Amino acid sequence: MSSKIVVDEIMPGCKVAKVGGTEVMFGCPSEVLKLFSRQSRQMPKIIVLPDEFYRFGVIQAALEFVLYDFLFVQGRFFAGEKLTIVSTEEQVNRMEEILELTLLGPSRWQMELWDIPPDIIEDTVNLSHHFALKHPGTDRVAAIADMINFVAFNHDFAEPDGQNIFIGHGGANIFSVSDGVNSDRVDINLHEMQAPPIDIPVPLTLTPHAVFGATAISQCTTGFDPNGYTSGILIHVNGLIISADGVAWMKPHLQNLGINPAEISAHIITHIHDDHSNIFDLIVNGEKFHLLADKLVYHCVVRKAALLLNLSEDKVASFIHWIEYKLNKPLEWYGAVFEFWPTAHPIPTRGFKVTVSGHSIIYSGDTCWGSQLAVLVGKGVIRADFAQKLNDVPNQDADVIFHDAGGGFVHPLIHELAALPPQIRRHIVPTHLPKLPHDLVGVFELIHTGQNWILLPQKSYETSTFTQIRRAPLLVTLSPEWRSVMLSQGTVQEYPPGYMLLREGTPGKNFYLLLGGTVQVLQANEQVALLSTGDFFGEISLMSGSVCNASIITRSPVKVLELPRHIFLAMVQATGLAAKLEKIHKVRPIYMQFSLMKNLPAAVQNRLFEVTNMETWLAGTVIIREGDVGDKVYGIIGGHAEVIHLDLLGVRHKLADLHPGQIFGEMAFFGDGHRTADVAAVTDMTGFSIDRVSFEEIIENVPMLKYGLGKLAESRK
Repeated sequence: MSSKIVVDEIMPGCKVAKVGGTEVMFGCPSEVLKLFSRQSRQMPKIIVLPDEFYRFGVIQAALEFVLYDFLFVQGRFFAGEKLTIVSTEEQVNRMEEILELTLLGPSRWQMELWDIPPDIIEDTVNLSHHFALKHPGTDRVAAIADMINFVAFNHDFAEPDGQNIFIGHGGANIFSVSDGVNSDRVDINLHEMQAPPIDIPVPLTLTPHAVFGATAISQCTTGFDPNGYTSGILIHVNGLIISADGVAWMKPHLQNLGINPAEISAHIITHIHDDHSNIFDLIVNGEKFHLLADKLVYHCVVRKAALLLNLSEDKVASFIHWIEYKLNKPLEWYGAVFEFWPTAHPIPTRGFKVTVSGHSIIYSGDTCWGSQLAVLVGKGVIRADFAQKLNDVPNQDADVIFHDAGGGFVHPLIHELAALPPQIRRHIVPTHLPKLPHDLVGVFELIHTGQNWILLPQKSYETSTFTQIRRAPLLVTLSPEWRSVMLSQGTVQEYPPGYMLLREGTPGKNFYLLLGGTVQVLQANEQVALLSTGDFFGEISLMSGSVCNASIITRSPVKVLELPRHIFLAMVQATGLAAKLEKIHKVRPIYMQFSLMKNLPAAVQNRLFEVTNMETWLAGTVIIREGDVGDKVYGIIGGHAEVIHLDLLGVRHKLADLHPGQIFGEMAFFGDGHRTADVAAVTDMTGFSIDRVSFEEIIENVPMLKYGLGKLAESRK
């Protein structure tokens, strides 16, 4: 081995071979550009891609910012030079498409294939064309092939043009490099996740959960800053956590904040540039990745992930639970209201506002602003109303505004933001900024990792109260997310005996869950029911939009959890409780006709309501037949039936008449399981049935009902 070829490791998964006066880089992990910057070292112009673009949670072929550095920082494109990329033919084709998608944005035909609305396609194409790199002196957009010389291995051998350098591919992530005389072996295999190339700060205090607030995942700096990581904010919503954008080594960042990655309930990716979407260690994870996105951003995320992971788009889509929002329209999510809008950026990008209990946080997304937007309007790139929406973002009513302030060609100029009135400016937290200009120190503050903005602290509950909420029969099927919303938005109140919580004939305003005590249900001043711990009320008027159909008066001291109307309605619609409650409302008046049922505890009644099926029978129908195995119990709401027994000679004997408010079919549940007589409809009938399995599960734990049915069966022998 000659000393003329020197190989050194930049970080695991990345080595540089110096061949004469030329450097060749093997592997290109996320953030490697920053390591070169820290060493005051220029990136090589020849890069050999690894055999896997993604490994151990890290992108190993992160070329986007390396290309930006080559084009704009080094200025090579305008000097007529190209970056050289070496790999297999299949990989260079994938990398070319990745860079097209992230630098130039999706093409018109891709967006049409994805069924994107025409107006969004036009806005996207106009912005993409305006910001795209052009050939000097023309309006012709430079393609990726105009910026990069792609060289594919031919029989595991490649020779970049005019370099007198020979690169061999000897196996998985094993290469050789030669100048024709001397050669060396380069092995960039990994056996575990690389350590983050820049230290991730550890906050001094544990990240608090909150009803509403935000936490900085990183310093929210730029993709070129050698001292920090790019944009990532956690939004706390009713005890849940959403990540807005993300950083490379996302899991270690979260772990340093004391957050289990599994705690993240959903993710917002504002756009697919590497400095905002580098969270593939969470997409390829043990659980589905919940993504809030409009159709265009969703397809961009899926397509880029498919290319990086070398999977089909369908396979990547199977990793993702997509929660679709529409631009400029509200999206309700676990008690929060989001609004998303398009920004002015080279590729499709979104900003958003999230509101909880009257407080709001804005995340501007990467965007032009102020004088930059005026230029775009003047050139016909965007409409005046499009620009006005973006210019108005800082003026919106919000407690915290995370606003892009990166400067340059595609980010707002921070001095323009600083010119806003102090009452507006004080809400702005600048992002995309490695440091503040000297004259703005004290005007704004830079973000630090683990910084918190707590607008509504998380509530604390007594253990007994928390237990009662969790054990409430109506809520046992709720997801952990909706339970968190209830605990965050609910208010525990205590009332003395004789207090009127609801008045018949007046509008309802809250949903009530009894955590302790007893209340009377009165209609026309007559008691129709008693409710106690675990029962609920107030839902009927909220769901129907009508006035309360009963008064609720405390019979003893009570403790209740009160849930605001809009939270309750959002919860019942999202969870399927709406259908369950509507069934209860429909069946409850019917059960009040049955003496055996109407005095049961409300919780037992509700369980019966859930398994009740409504029935209709035409006159003459034999509803149950003697000798059959009894699989249901029935109740009559309307009409008339007869109980008939056939003797050994086939003679019919009427044993009884059945009328509304009576139950039949229960005899089979107490004998050998077979029907002891026919029951036939004399007139057209309405009624209900409960299947035997469900009924027996309920009565087994309700002695009062089991005893009553046993007595009824005895009386009919």
